[in-house]
Formats: sequence, C-alpha cells, structure tokens
Amino acid sequence: MTRQEPGTTPRQARRPVERRSVVGRVAAMVAGIALAAAAVWAQSNAMPYEQRGSFLTTKGEIGRPVETNRYTVQVTSVTAAHMVDTRNFSSETVKVATRYLFLLVNLRATTRSEPMQLSKLGPPELLTADGKRYKPTDKVDESLTFFAKQVQPGLWSAGTLVYEVPAAAIPGVRFVFIPPVAAIVVDNSAPEAEIDLGLTSADAARLISRAEAYHPLVTKTS
Repeated sequence: MTRQEPGTTPRQARRPVERRSVVGRVAAMVAGIALAAAAVWAQSNAMPYEQRGSFLTTKGEIGRPVETNRYTVQVTSVTAAHMVDTRNFSSETVKVATRYLFLLVNLRATTRSEPMQLSKLGPPELLTADGKRYKPTDKVDESLTFFAKQVQPGLWSAGTLVYEVPAAAIPGVRFVFIPPVAAIVVDNSAPEAEIDLGLTSADAARLISRAEAYHPLVTKTS
C-alpha cells in the first residue's frame, strides 16, 4: 500500500481541475464575444433609420457638396448599366451582369482632419422612397470602387459605388453616405450625409431607358 503524506494531493487528481479551469476561461471568452456582438446588433437595430440618425444627418442634393463636421461629400453623377467590370480570383478584369440594374453613384469626398476609408461593416447605402436600403453590390471587386480610396484631409478623392437595384426602386432613391464604423463600438455620433439624387419618376424612367449595356470601371490603356 502506498502511503500518502498529509497535506499532499496526487498529481493525477489535479489535472481534471486544471482542464476544467482552462475550459471555463475559454467559455467565458466566447460568451463575452457573443454578448459584445449582441450589444452591437441591438444598438444598430434598436431604432429605425429615420429615428436613429435624423438629428445627425446633413441633407443635400446631387451636384452640390454636403459638408459635415468630419468630411465633405459630393455626388457628381448617377449612371445605370446592365453590365460592369469586376475582377476574378486571378485579378483579371472581367464583365459581370445583373438581372436588375447596376446603379453607379459617382462621388468625391474629402475630410477635415483625419484620413478616412469606407468600411464594408457600415457602407454608404441607397435609401428608397418606401424606406428600403441597398448596400453596394458584392458582385464588383471593391478595388475598382470608392472602397479602395484613402480620403485625405484637404484633398478630394473620387470614385464610384455600385448598387444592384430593381428598376421599380429607383424613383425617389437617395444616397446616404455613412463614415467608417468600428467592428465592436458603434458610434451613433458619426455624421451621415443624405443626398437627393434628383430621380423623380420622369427622371428615373429616362435613366432606366438609357441604361448602358456595359459600363467599364477600368480605364483601358494602350
């Protein structure tokens, strides 16, 4: 018989406790991340768009700069197309089509004091007359769009954002420029710029009827 000294604990008896301790810490970390994600979702979706940011939204119209306390943005033109450029896995430029319409918002922006680059977590949106929101299409490689631009203080950066929308959603649609957001912290004080694209029913019908069969996003060089 093996005699155990008083006050000592066999090594084998300590291992399950140690394993449970590690598992407990990992579980706590996972739970913390889940709670943080839930908090972000709740904060972002607690109020509808009209209530969530109306007091922080600066409104304007196409062709005119819209200035906030952090940046200035201007929509210069809007184009409709059935096919545009993208890039495949080999970084080759190829054409991509849609069963709806590509609405191309051409814009430029500058900042007051800090550089800015758009984020896929909270990108600029199209807001329709009936309150639906459309994010930029994922069919177009972001390297060909305004997402690739680093907006610098005092300098204007220009580019295009591409959306897929049904033709019926175009009349009255507005462009909502949303500055970059963090992955965990939602900044409800971030100013938004809402721009009327001037697409009345008649103007939208004209834009749709003149939609280009193909609109290049890559400039061809010889």
